[in-house]
Amino acid sequence: MEFKKATLLLTALITAFSVSACSSNKDNTPTSSASPAAANNTQGAAENVGEEGLAPEAGAKLVVWEAKDEKPFLDAIAKEFTAKYNIPVEFQEVPSTEQRKKLKTDGPAGLGADVLVMPHNTLGDAVASGIVLPNDFYSEDTVANYPEKLVDAVSLDGMIYGYPRNVETYLLYYNKSLVKEEDLASWDNIIKFAKGYNDVANNKFGFMWQVTDFYYNYSWIAGSGGYVFGANGTDPTDIGLNNDGAVEGMKFFQSLREALPIKGVDATADVKTNLFQTGKLPINMDGVSQLSNFTTEKLGFEVGAVPLPPMPNGKAPISFSGVKAYYVSSFSQYPNAAKLFIHFATSEAAAKKNFELTGLIPARNGMDSDPAVANNEVAKAFTEQIKNSQPMPNILPATQIWGPSTASLELIWDGADVKETLDKSVADIKTGIEQQGKK
Repeated sequence: MEFKKATLLLTALITAFSVSACSSNKDNTPTSSASPAAANNTQGAAENVGEEGLAPEAGAKLVVWEAKDEKPFLDAIAKEFTAKYNIPVEFQEVPSTEQRKKLKTDGPAGLGADVLVMPHNTLGDAVASGIVLPNDFYSEDTVANYPEKLVDAVSLDGMIYGYPRNVETYLLYYNKSLVKEEDLASWDNIIKFAKGYNDVANNKFGFMWQVTDFYYNYSWIAGSGGYVFGANGTDPTDIGLNNDGAVEGMKFFQSLREALPIKGVDATADVKTNLFQTGKLPINMDGVSQLSNFTTEKLGFEVGAVPLPPMPNGKAPISFSGVKAYYVSSFSQYPNAAKLFIHFATSEAAAKKNFELTGLIPARNGMDSDPAVANNEVAKAFTEQIKNSQPMPNILPATQIWGPSTASLELIWDGADVKETLDKSVADIKTGIEQQGKK
């Protein structure tokens, strides 16, 4: 699954990330990765040397792919960058979930972007496809200015590829005119509230989330001791999606049908969002990308947010998280200029500008101390949830988990035996990984 919309993210929250994976390359020595053609263009560009001595190619011009929501920031930062380095920057609207596929075809044809933005869990495929360059020149800067867990997420096999920008996860939004905070203190309270509020005939539900989306339901599995891959998500031979913890988590998931008595496939993102916006869904599990949409000004009621409450076992649910990052296309004729632009667009000053213009809170260390973030109730709630979140695995075999896991959720929701269903799902994942390895 590719990562949900990119819009707002809280971060430095990530500084709270626990035990880190060991893939970040702290000893990564900056080297030049400019293509031979691009290297030839650096002749005569010395007068336009960028920060830390990186010289953009002579005649460089850049194309940046990004979603519509980021256009205000990219237009502003591109204008500043062009004024400083005399390098034109063109914005092209391409959602982050489509960029990887598009670059595979447009890149070889010379039509692709120089700079793109992708969710970290697609990195394995991007690297295997050879469409992105390593973050080499600024690797030390990345390690120094971003949380280790976040650097790990944009790294593969000890090499840093991405330039982190923001992190995404999910929690509970709620309608303060319909829900009291004590109703959200436990899942028992939420279930009790939902049963008292539900009016299926009139399409009113107390609590809803995307029932058949593994991204959201991984929380129950991880909160009970299950996991995707061992060794911090790097060992596909060790799958923990049918262990005792995973079974416990999915039995809890199955029990939530008491609070949401509908077919799982009917709890779609569009349905859920519409119900929340129209006051028919008091409690809505959703992502940080909705932060700018779920406001009092837009909805006419005050919106609150809280982290996911503890599981019945007393442990916190562990939500999946994703890291959005900039990448340099391997097809770019101007890789040095692209790296320079990304470094410029992720500086502390640029990070503040991005927040001001789009509401997106960057991932740089210390950005959570910005008063606008610290004084925002919803932002603070996301900060807390990030402490109990886990980046999705970014290795190529992780692409095989989504289909079988989604199918298992629908079956379990409808009452299937949890252990048998998870065993079948894991068997299908292993088959997919094995077939993938033969290609």
